[in-house]
Amino acid sequence: MLSPNALQYTLDHLLSVALPAEPALEYRVECADDAVVVAFPSDCSLRIALLNADEVQTLVSGEAVPVLLHTADGREQIPLFRPVSACALTAPDIRVGSDSRELYIPYDLLTPSFLMLSRWEEYQESPRDRHNRFPYVSSLAARYNFIHLPIVDEYAMLLRQWVIEQLRPDITLRPRTFRVVPTHDIDHLCRYTGTLQAMRSILGRDLLINHSLPLVRQSWQEYREWKIDKQQDPYILAVAKLIEHARRHDEHAIFFVKAQNKGEYDCTYDIHDPLLHHVIDMVRANGMEVGLHGSFRSYDNPELYEQEKKRLEEIVGEDVNVGRQHFLRFNLLKNYVNAGYSVYGGQDARRMMEVSHPSTLEVWQVAGLHDDYTLGYAEQPGFRCGTCHPFRLYNLYADQPTDIKEHPLVLMDGSLFDYLALGIEEGKALFDRLRARCRAVEGDFVYLWHNHTVGRNYRDMYERIVENQYPPPFRQRSWRNPTL
Repeated sequence: MLSPNALQYTLDHLLSVALPAEPALEYRVECADDAVVVAFPSDCSLRIALLNADEVQTLVSGEAVPVLLHTADGREQIPLFRPVSACALTAPDIRVGSDSRELYIPYDLLTPSFLMLSRWEEYQESPRDRHNRFPYVSSLAARYNFIHLPIVDEYAMLLRQWVIEQLRPDITLRPRTFRVVPTHDIDHLCRYTGTLQAMRSILGRDLLINHSLPLVRQSWQEYREWKIDKQQDPYILAVAKLIEHARRHDEHAIFFVKAQNKGEYDCTYDIHDPLLHHVIDMVRANGMEVGLHGSFRSYDNPELYEQEKKRLEEIVGEDVNVGRQHFLRFNLLKNYVNAGYSVYGGQDARRMMEVSHPSTLEVWQVAGLHDDYTLGYAEQPGFRCGTCHPFRLYNLYADQPTDIKEHPLVLMDGSLFDYLALGIEEGKALFDRLRARCRAVEGDFVYLWHNHTVGRNYRDMYERIVENQYPPPFRQRSWRNPTL
């Protein structure tokens, strides 16, 4: 069985999405051998089937045979996992008991949801990519082909449908408002840093690599404007346009900034650069948010992470408690000797020895981070955590939720163009599909678009993929000299 903490954690998320109400619905949990009973004060209850231990192992190995059901809005199909004990019943379908007070659900909505939300698979010993990241190909989402579906939230929406249709048609809900959350990593502050570097960029990339005379002409004009005023660098102008985009559409954009000193590993700009201060002031003056873009090596180094956080706070003048790791580096698996823990947490999860590197979760906890926007796959857009609702990250070693709220990343520009090498129309179709699923489950569509990809030959892609969802006036405005 899932531990009591794991059950509570998973039910809290499912029910908050399925049955949003103010105040939140109260319930108590009763565990049976093959099911969990969720009892409400109104004498109504849900009985949700549970997979047994062998069935869980079959599930995580990728060998389970799911039942495919339509999502609540009927637009997609999602896999559900039914215990053998439920299949053996004479009436294995969703049904209300004879007293009309208990709804029986023959699918295990809890175990798959916990595995996704807790990121259980990322605690396991498995191959990592060259940046020591958990790869999409090793995930449950890849094995059962549901990466483009927020499966935990889809379960919640089915649960809502079943409750309203069969148990409580009179229930009053307060559905959550769908939000678009634009986020932008400033990996490169400026395109131009000097005359020689500018010539290499224009002649080397635009002419020799891209074979584009229009790009050369455009870059040359941008370079001339940069020579007169460094704030006219195309990457800085891109930040201004991204701010304008968010303001025009009443969205709260977050700009993640590196806090490195010149000469440090993978440093592309200095935290003390006046141009960076100009960008930070521009972001904050327009009501947007500045977050910490933890450096490449900070994800398992609490001292380095805290140092960078303090640097940014000194520049901003207030606490910075929002972050995203550079390269989306995130690691839950501590380096242990003779490590051993159970699938479900509990006492076995505490038999750990000889820690050599802390997990990213511990790094954030030490630094006092409140909100993170890291968890998405670089190589595949979609729902790494199975949800697009903010949720508390779970510490499987301690078998309890943390105070860090995760805002799952759904899509990144580099995933579309670099990893998947999609064209504009293919990229737009995937962007629209993922956005639609977030809307369907009343979640947040958190996307990442870098300022440097807006500022160069990806401009047309940004306009056609992102801005195309909005009315024309903004799309027709000039990219030069934005007024904020």
